[in-house]
Amino acid sequence: MWLNAESQLIYPENFTDKERRVTVNGEAYFKVKKDSLRPFYVESAGMEVRVYGTEFNINAYAEDENVYTTLVSGSIALKPLHDTQAELVLTPGHQAIFQKDERSTFVRPVDTRAVTSWHEGRFSFEEQTLDQIMLTLSRWYNFDYEITDNRLAKTVFKGSAPRYSELSEVLSILEKSGGINFRIKGEKIIITTNNQ
Repeated sequence: MWLNAESQLIYPENFTDKERRVTVNGEAYFKVKKDSLRPFYVESAGMEVRVYGTEFNINAYAEDENVYTTLVSGSIALKPLHDTQAELVLTPGHQAIFQKDERSTFVRPVDTRAVTSWHEGRFSFEEQTLDQIMLTLSRWYNFDYEITDNRLAKTVFKGSAPRYSELSEVLSILEKSGGINFRIKGEKIIITTNNQ
């Protein structure tokens, strides 16, 4: 199991004889061995994942509107926490997006390598807005930011960068993608378009 930046895993001192249950706040990547006598459960932000022996990623930061569960291999089932409705079974190469407010889930195909690249030392941004990218970077490098143009915040980017690089290197890669300018003002990074 790997934990991403600003993430927390909560687990009992000893698992019971009937189940193994943990809680994730933030993002974690799991490799879980199948044990039919003691199923493995992950709780996060109002959602429960039942694991059947698998590799998967769960992204459940408290400030985000959604919980993203991505299955790399094996099998998992999801449902809202403390809900009696039927479980949604996820197949490899797919991502379940649980909307916290509505307590509903939809599924989409994804490139699992892009989603899970963080635990292998890379930032991989596939079809993410600049605001989503900056939120991810701010968690890792611990900084505040402000995007001055709402259209720029919603601009979609695709690319990758080494995770253990200096922040300045990662920002330079983003600047080279065009149209973006970064400047530091006190403790905050201000992001503008090149013509501002």
